[in-house]
Amino acid sequence: METTFLSDSVFVKAGTFNDYLMLFGIVFWTGLALSGFWVWKQNHIGKIGPFFTLLMFLPFSFMCFKSYEDKELYLYQLVIDKNKEEIRFGDSRLEPDIVFPFAEFISYQIKSESESKKDGRLYTDTVYLNHKSGLLLPVATVSVRKYNDSSESFSRYTKLSKEFRKLFRIFPLPVETETGKPFQELLVKPKLSNEKPEPNHIQKEKSNTNQTALNEKSEKESIRPPQFPIEWNHHITNANWYFSLSLIAIGNLGLFLFVVTIRAKDNPNWIWGLVLLLLGYLSFGAQYYFWIGEKQETQYRIESSKDRYLFSSLKDGKVTEEKVWIQNSEKIAFLELPGKTLHIQTKLAYEKAKALANSLENPDSNLEDAFKLTKEVYQASDGERWDLSDLPMEVAVRLFLVL
Repeated sequence: METTFLSDSVFVKAGTFNDYLMLFGIVFWTGLALSGFWVWKQNHIGKIGPFFTLLMFLPFSFMCFKSYEDKELYLYQLVIDKNKEEIRFGDSRLEPDIVFPFAEFISYQIKSESESKKDGRLYTDTVYLNHKSGLLLPVATVSVRKYNDSSESFSRYTKLSKEFRKLFRIFPLPVETETGKPFQELLVKPKLSNEKPEPNHIQKEKSNTNQTALNEKSEKESIRPPQFPIEWNHHITNANWYFSLSLIAIGNLGLFLFVVTIRAKDNPNWIWGLVLLLLGYLSFGAQYYFWIGEKQETQYRIESSKDRYLFSSLKDGKVTEEKVWIQNSEKIAFLELPGKTLHIQTKLAYEKAKALANSLENPDSNLEDAFKLTKEVYQASDGERWDLSDLPMEVAVRLFLVL
């Protein structure tokens, strides 16, 4: 995710591959695909060389070409406009962007992660804008690495504080952790106006009025409720195809090694060729069956009735009920952006998970309490996921706002 700060606005877009990188991939894989003609005269290889390289590498060149064509179709972009005092975001050119005024945002929320590396530890902080509906909009990602053998002083939040200094200049808000507590580690504080936004617990008490507020503003195209039924076709991502082609490539390599060693005679390496052949092709078969064949040519549909929303799928003329959302139930929803996955869980599970997070953050809590809370979270868990990744973000957000 790239964050660009201008004099009176912030522009955020999802990290994408550069056009030139895709063009390089097309040329690179095509070159490898044609390299078999250079080894045509080698012993025991002959004409199988060009056949093998074309079969092995040309599909990757085609996938780079498809990525070069398709990558701009869905691209998460967000603009914080200080002059208009509004935030616009979306990922589709076919739908009008979602527009929220500044007054509807409560705070910045920081999700912190750390990952152990061979030479140290990588810390990553993702900054979200917290809307009063509970929607979290990612606006920046800051990563710093602490090296084990470094003698220099290390400040965990210096880079994050510099990022916030720029954000506060355009849109100052309180900063909190994932659990709603004030984030104390920043080296800079926002200069807030006298009119402070309402805290999360007050906004949650007003969650039942979200539909009413939305209807009052329905004249605005940006927040107009979605038109039901919502229908879309499942899309197999390029990343999934890349992984599948990699498995086929392993099988092709095994086939090539098997044929060459058999033709060479008295070469025991044909066994390795046979192992790679079986491993690659069987892995591809399993991958295709479970992750592509099962979902290919599947249509999804979300329908609205008096008190519920029904999520169903249609394939080969067979309708399958996937999920159901009942309004005013004991469940809460959270839309993960920019991935567009709708997470639904019980309020009890949410409270237990929040208590566990608070316990882990508290240095005075003991291990026994953490184990107890972990057990309670597991017992209360009743979550489900709605995959909305193939919908335009604007449609997915509108659906979330009416839940």
